[in-house]
This record gives sequence, structure tokens and C-alpha cells, in this order.
Amino acid sequence: MDNGKLIKLQLMLPLLALIAACGTRQSEPPAVPQVRSAAIPALPPQARQLPAPSWCLPTCSSALIKERKIWQQLLINAGQGE
Repeated sequence: MDNGKLIKLQLMLPLLALIAACGTRQSEPPAVPQVRSAAIPALPPQARQLPAPSWCLPTCSSALIKERKIWQQLLINAGQGE
């Protein structure tokens, strides 16, 4: 074989491999695995919030207003005692 034919053959082999690779059919994409939703574990007893005391008002703002009135009265009484 002469050098010209050898070079042509060397250039044609990668081209043939590329054509053969592009000509094959792609297989079906893999199935998507089913993913379970995350589970939220229960809190341990020591981390749970205690039930609201009976003297708590239904809303936070009402309870805060009541507490401020008590604090204000305590300050007034402390100032009068001087």
C-alpha cells in the first residue's frame, strides 16, 4: 500500500465509526424511580409545647395588652410607695 491510500484509510476509519454510532437506535430512557415523600418524625415529649394555661387569652395581642396593663399598674404602685 502506498502512503496516500494509507492516509485516506486512517481518515475514513473515524468517520465510519462516527456514522455507525449515529446510526444506532437509542434505547428507551430509564424509568424514573418513584420517590417517597419525606416523613416528619414526631417530636420527643420533652420538646413538645405545653398546653396553654387557663388564664391565657385567646389571642396574643389581647394577652400582651393585659400583661402591659398589669406591668403599668405595678410601676404606678411602686412609684406611689416611695
